[in-house]
Amino acid sequence: MFNKLFNPLINKIMKKQYLCLRSLLLVAFLMAGSKSWAQKDTTTWMSQVEYRVHDEGIFKKNFSDFRSYWRKADPGEHSRIAYTSESGRIYSLAFFVGPDDMGSFMANWKRISDEFVKKYTALSNEESKNTNGAITRSIWVRENSMSRVIPGYKLEDFRFRKILIFTVNPDKIKEFEDAERKLAEMDEANGLIYTHVIFRCVEGYPSNTYLLLLPDKSLMDYYKHHEARNAKRVEKKSDYDPVNKAVSDLSLISRIDHLTEVDWQ
Repeated sequence: MFNKLFNPLINKIMKKQYLCLRSLLLVAFLMAGSKSWAQKDTTTWMSQVEYRVHDEGIFKKNFSDFRSYWRKADPGEHSRIAYTSESGRIYSLAFFVGPDDMGSFMANWKRISDEFVKKYTALSNEESKNTNGAITRSIWVRENSMSRVIPGYKLEDFRFRKILIFTVNPDKIKEFEDAERKLAEMDEANGLIYTHVIFRCVEGYPSNTYLLLLPDKSLMDYYKHHEARNAKRVEKKSDYDPVNKAVSDLSLISRIDHLTEVDWQ
C-alpha cells in the first residue's frame, strides 16, 4: 500500500530533479559555448531592404547623410551600401560579422531609426513621401563554402552587381549545396578565379531561398568576363554538364537584376 501511494510521488520528484539538473547543465553549456562562439565566429550576415521610390534622384541625394549617420551610430556594421537597379528597386544592404554583431544590429535598428527621424525630420519626411509601395526587409547569412572572393578584392572597386534570387527544393538542400560547392571547386581547379557570393535567407523570405551576388566593375565588364568563363567551361563540358544539370533541376530562379552602387561620398 505504501509503495502504491508513494512510488509515483517519488518518481515525480526524481523526474523534476533530473529535468532541473539537465536544464542547469544546458544553461552552463550555452554560456560557455556562446563565449567561445563570440570569440571565434566570423559568420557574415547581410541585412537587405528592398523597395521602390518615385524619384531616384531624391534617394541618391539623401543617401550619403543617411549612411554617414548610421555608420557612426552602429560601429558593429562592417559596411553599408545601396543600389539602384534595372527592375526599379532600391537595394539597401548592411553587413555585420559574428553573432554579437548580429544581435547588436537587430537590437539597435529601431533605436537608430527613431533617432535619425528625430534629428533629420525634414529629410525623413521627404524619404517617406518618396517611397513607392511596400518595403521588404530580410536577413541573410553568407555561405562561405559555396562562395569565392578574388585576392585583393575591394568593395569600392566593384560598383556593379548582378543579383539572382532563387529557391531550392526543401527536400534537396544538401544535394543543391553539394552541387554548388562542386561547381566552385571545378572553376577554381580550371583557373576561373572570380568573386561570387551566395547567401541563404534566415528571415524575410522562406528558408529555402538563396541569393547570389556577382560583382564586377561595370555591366559590360561583367558580360565580357562571363563569356570568357563560359568559353573555358565549354572545354570541360562533359565534366560541367551533370553538375550544372543538378543545380538547375534543384533550384528555380525567381529574380535576376542588375544593380549599380549609389555614390555616398
